[in-house]
Amino acid sequence: MTDNMLPIQPQFRIFLSNLERQMSDEQKEIWIPKAERFEIFGSYCQTELGHGSNVKGIETTATFDAETDEFLINSPTISSTKYWIGSTGVWATHGIVVARLIVKEKDYGNHLFLVQLRNLDSQEIMPGCEIYELGPKAFQGMLGTDNGALTFHHVRIPRDQMLARNAQVLGDGTYIPPKNLKHSYGSMVTVRALMAEITGWDLLKAVTVAYHYTNFRKQFSRSGNGHESPVFDYASVRYRLLPLLAKATALVIVSQAIKRAYEEYTAKYLRTDDISQLEDLHLQTVGAKVYSTEITGYGVETCRIACGSHGYSALSGFGRMYANSINAVTYEGDNFVVAQQVPRAILKHFKAGTESSIPSLSYLSVLRNATTPQPLGIRSPSDWLKRDSQSFILEQQVAILVQQHMEDTKAGRDTSYACHALTMAHGDFVYWKGLWEVVDNIPSGEVYKGSMVALAQLFSLSIMTSAHIVLCLPLTLTAAQRASLRLAYDAVIVEVAGKHAQNVINAYGFTEFELDSALARSDQSPYEALLEGAQKSEMNHMQHLWPMMVDTRKMWRRAQRDIQKGGVKSKL
Repeated sequence: MTDNMLPIQPQFRIFLSNLERQMSDEQKEIWIPKAERFEIFGSYCQTELGHGSNVKGIETTATFDAETDEFLINSPTISSTKYWIGSTGVWATHGIVVARLIVKEKDYGNHLFLVQLRNLDSQEIMPGCEIYELGPKAFQGMLGTDNGALTFHHVRIPRDQMLARNAQVLGDGTYIPPKNLKHSYGSMVTVRALMAEITGWDLLKAVTVAYHYTNFRKQFSRSGNGHESPVFDYASVRYRLLPLLAKATALVIVSQAIKRAYEEYTAKYLRTDDISQLEDLHLQTVGAKVYSTEITGYGVETCRIACGSHGYSALSGFGRMYANSINAVTYEGDNFVVAQQVPRAILKHFKAGTESSIPSLSYLSVLRNATTPQPLGIRSPSDWLKRDSQSFILEQQVAILVQQHMEDTKAGRDTSYACHALTMAHGDFVYWKGLWEVVDNIPSGEVYKGSMVALAQLFSLSIMTSAHIVLCLPLTLTAAQRASLRLAYDAVIVEVAGKHAQNVINAYGFTEFELDSALARSDQSPYEALLEGAQKSEMNHMQHLWPMMVDTRKMWRRAQRDIQKGGVKSKL
């Protein structure tokens, strides 16, 4: 149930995780049991009207009052209003508030504070808090999430409600800073590690619906025998849907590995306070967030379009899927903004010579040992299926874009747009590498091994057909090599369509409740479900409007007669 955009999501995804990671042991003993028993219901209050991606620009203040041993939480400007805060418009009783710590008139930057927002007995808004639910979102998405606007008017909280695992303020106003500022990455890393996998599942649902419908829907005859063919049999459909099946599988599998790595880091951090891995995880999750949400958002729309006019019906479910997935390119960091963090990290490691410590940056060796690119030794379609050929292509793609980024940075150019393409190319390599690592570890006797190998090859060839455009000039791919890549891609599409796609989709086992689509029902054909939906439309019961429609036609006819009689100008 927690994947249905409900107010309960922040409680698990970010509220409890921040209590666990950011509170002192004493604080956790008090607050975590309350949250786990749902005695309190939490939200994470960071984004403001005036500042989203620029977290350093946050204006909400938490000023320490030594006389009362309290913090005053205040929103000094309209732009400091907390906005888009999930589960806050109606539900949340408490919020983890990101605010600028002010002690003795000195600004120590952003810290986290636990603030009560509503009375636990009545749900009434607490004095000094001003809260509004934001209303409908674009495309009617995330209807179950009560995003809110939140303003603080000098709200007092006890000093011990500053989350104090990493930094704290003593009773006399002494500020004890964190040992390492990188701990601030933790909040966003948590959410982004979850987002990457969740968006993959969202795309898989859309592909499942589109696959089911396009195999049912028949149009024209491909064989000339008079029998109509399923539209899935046409290349115009297969080449749109099957690569998305492979990409969605990669998103889920590799993102699960990233999430496990973060969970292992968290367990170690809670035992030892060791955050040495956090910077690398931050890089991984930022890249995964951008990569997964871009592919999913536009992939869901591709599935809708592949289903023709019936995909445009709300009954298809694609409208809801799109509305609930495309927003992910914006929340938790606009993709074009957060994508800039990946090139910065790449350049940092390249300049420091530390890229060997991070497997996902192995392509930097191409720049470190720069030589004139040699022509690819690919002579047949099967050569494109070899791992070293794929690795070479994808490493060269990122290396070329990194080189361009370094040159642009040195020349003082604005790279904020180009960073997005570099981050996506980095994602291609990371997800390609991660997917093959999982596939290689599947025992050869497993019945699904062949399907996973085929999907991994399809994913690889799909991203290489885009990568070779970047490479074609610097590496001078020959016409024969480009043709062989196309032939290899064609062959894998045919193999996946004929042998594996149905088995893979069946293996995911989505229920009708999860898909919620008239195009993928087990008890009805898509046509029956669509017609039933039309029969249930409320507009079929608007008989009280019929007299108005009749009167309108009569008025129009009278106006036309008046015009014909004597040049009277119609006002209709």
